[in-house]
Amino acid sequence: MSRSRRVLLFAIAALLAGAALRGFVALVEAGLEGKLRERLVAEAAERGFSLTLDRVRVRFPFRASLRGLAVSGRGASARLERVEVRLGLGGRGVVGRLRRLDLGGLTAELPHGLSLSAPPSGWNASLVGGALALAGRSGEGRVELERPGKGAVRLRLDALDLTRLVKLRRDGAWVGDLGVVSGVAGVAPAAGGGLAVEANLRSVRVRLAAPPEEDAPRTASLGEPFDAEGSVSATLHRDARFLDVACASGSAAGLRARGRVVAAWAPRDLWFDLEASIPRLELASLLAASGLDLPATEGDLGSAALEARVTGRMLDPKSFVVEERLDFHPPSRPLPALERFRGPFRRVMTGRDGREVPVTVDPASPDFVPLDDVPPLFLRALLISEDANFWGHRGLDLSEVPVAMSMNWVRGQRARGASTITQQLAKNLFLTRERSYRRKLQEAALALLLEPTLGKRRILEIYLNVIEWGPGLHGLGPASRHYFGRNPSDLTPRESAFLVSLIPGPVKYQGSFARGVLSRGFARLVNACLYRLRSVGALTDEELATELATPVVLRWTPPDAVVEPVEEPGAPEDGLLDGAPLDDAVEGPAVPPPDVALPPPVPSPTATPGGDETRPPG
Repeated sequence: MSRSRRVLLFAIAALLAGAALRGFVALVEAGLEGKLRERLVAEAAERGFSLTLDRVRVRFPFRASLRGLAVSGRGASARLERVEVRLGLGGRGVVGRLRRLDLGGLTAELPHGLSLSAPPSGWNASLVGGALALAGRSGEGRVELERPGKGAVRLRLDALDLTRLVKLRRDGAWVGDLGVVSGVAGVAPAAGGGLAVEANLRSVRVRLAAPPEEDAPRTASLGEPFDAEGSVSATLHRDARFLDVACASGSAAGLRARGRVVAAWAPRDLWFDLEASIPRLELASLLAASGLDLPATEGDLGSAALEARVTGRMLDPKSFVVEERLDFHPPSRPLPALERFRGPFRRVMTGRDGREVPVTVDPASPDFVPLDDVPPLFLRALLISEDANFWGHRGLDLSEVPVAMSMNWVRGQRARGASTITQQLAKNLFLTRERSYRRKLQEAALALLLEPTLGKRRILEIYLNVIEWGPGLHGLGPASRHYFGRNPSDLTPRESAFLVSLIPGPVKYQGSFARGVLSRGFARLVNACLYRLRSVGALTDEELATELATPVVLRWTPPDAVVEPVEEPGAPEDGLLDGAPLDDAVEGPAVPPPDVALPPPVPSPTATPGGDETRPPG
């Protein structure tokens, strides 16, 4: 046999062997693909999830890819477009041989309107001291995954850029940026079952989003980025639906807090017991950026310390029990920037539509309304709607915070705030409409300082004369004459309820009566205010029935306008009962239960030598 023929036969044999080997490898790959698909589906099913895959491909022995991986169950769903794994020759097992990991786009729908998305990313993998290390190829940061014991997992994060990797939204609105995170977080089996969670993390350049409101874009930023750090030690009992946070502490931009939480949940419900404390909060650093005319010399501007405990069911605002201790140490002398509001002043107010209006709070001004000229019924309506504990708190009412959180949680939007009248006045007088964590703290600090400087009656008087009641409309006097052509002292109960109902949205609600006729939804708001007056004894049943049957007649009502009959609702409920949803037609502050005692109408002022007014009797 000639040499050329032997070469030809060898080549043919090699080709046949290669083809056979390739066929064998293809069979192995197909078997691995099937087993991998079955394993993933079974693992998901054991945990109560449904998993599907568009395509599984294995290229033995160095590469595997998944396409269109979708998981759903327990009220959540997620889809990962692509996962590609590349292996090396060295190492033991898949983890030890992992060299590259590429992830396609991720989208996830979570409970309570939350959604998550992640752009494609690529990672280099290595085994360092028994831990799997993943390093982003485009500056995403570094993650080390350790398995210190059976069932235990520990993550070490080094400059992990969650802002780049994760986009979080609620009801389609941007929630914020999670920043660049470093630290350690771990999960391990706990004694008696459950999981023990330990974490110590630090994040820089965190940014929060402003909650959607009628006067703010849905993508507005909530202030400047800030740094935060925190630690937590907790135990999660999954089967019992129980969480015990034994210790938690954190800080953000100089604000430090610590606390503990015990929470238990059932379907569509959550019970919690929260303890928190802020050892000391210096007001000087907060007020320095508020725009106040502070003293030129550095000095004590006051400090506050807080200890609080809150218990209750998230879906039942009536169940909340709030125990608080607020220690406030005022500055050695009142700030001149605040003292000047004891007497007449002029202020340029900026409305929610951006319009600037000069407002004069002076008895000599025709628009000024002294507190004594305000009908007692109007004051009752105002206080039970905006600040029921006005006469009892020191500028802040922490008992309203969990109630507002509950209502906002249920509705999935900002349905109710927790600001007192003093806080609202502080924001109107000193702060811009920028929404940030610092601005909220400044608002609280100013409220604490305003109370001893001005006193309750003066705060209430200024508030009524400067707040907004419509585009370019500030003060009770101009509002009363604009809408009804009469002075505040002549307002009827229904007219008073109308003006009070305008306060949460003086611009937003303008379209509800643009033709001189109240829309059904806004009429329900007005009626809800009247029911609240009845619940505290300010109106009798007969007076309530009369006011409900009397339409609101606005000054500009067209002569030929037909006033629609108002659908008389039953007395609105305060919050949630037995998990029932709130009446969406009645927006704004909740109706206080009948057993909430409110102060009597404000009597004539009685001045004290220090200039601070006495609290009304009762």
